[in-house]
Amino acid sequence: MKRENKITVLSSTKNLHSIRKFIERSALNSGIKKEKVDQIVLAVDEACTNIIKYTYNYEESHRISIKTLTNNKEFIVEIIYRGKGFDPNKVKSPNMKEYLKKFKVGGLGIPLMKKFLNKIEYHHIRPNLNKLILIKQL
Repeated sequence: MKRENKITVLSSTKNLHSIRKFIERSALNSGIKKEKVDQIVLAVDEACTNIIKYTYNYEESHRISIKTLTNNKEFIVEIIYRGKGFDPNKVKSPNMKEYLKKFKVGGLGIPLMKKFLNKIEYHHIRPNLNKLILIKQL
């Protein structure tokens, strides 16, 4: 059985709450346990925050489209956005001992995404169109 839900929001950090609620509702309706739902929500929040910050430079006029798909094996989140693309798989996780020693702030979003998800795919569909696929096995 497949379930599909969609939402499109403007690229504003004000809309992250709506994105989190949408992902939470979709995942809970798919029968995923709350602990895993929270992990998925955090991963999607990090991905969308990075798009808003690094692709759109906090310009609120752009759109981010999010689609969730559920089958018997996976919960899949597709994030589609225009502009400069970015593949999170190319980011290496920091050495946590060094990170903590330097009292750094930030930079842990992608490592958290990788920890909480089973797979992250990045697709540059055509100039200025990107798709980030986040997969959590059920």
